[in-house]
Amino acid sequence: MIDKLIIEQLKHDVGEDLAIQLLGIFVEESKKTIADMLVASSVSSIAINAHGLKSSSSSFGAINLAHTCQLIETKAKDEELDIELITLLQLAAKQSDKTFNQLTSIIVSQSI
Repeated sequence: MIDKLIIEQLKHDVGEDLAIQLLGIFVEESKKTIADMLVASSVSSIAINAHGLKSSSSSFGAINLAHTCQLIETKAKDEELDIELITLLQLAAKQSDKTFNQLTSIIVSQSI
């Protein structure tokens, strides 16, 4: 889910063109972060990536993804890759697909 009020505030703050560019960068960089989290060799790497993605997701209106990343970050503090953490990572991957598709639609509709 995308909080469109956050997107509108971003457009107001930096202008529509820059906002669209920033959304595109967020989508591309966040795809890499999700991929890194899914193949991370340590729980601490998962926590670091989740923390960064949580912050940027909040800034760009990806509220559900930000919440899931918060849960991942909290769970990763247990320093154990258990079924709960794996399930949260899978949820983040699914949410990111939906989120990035929604943001890409916003980018495309604003670019026309």
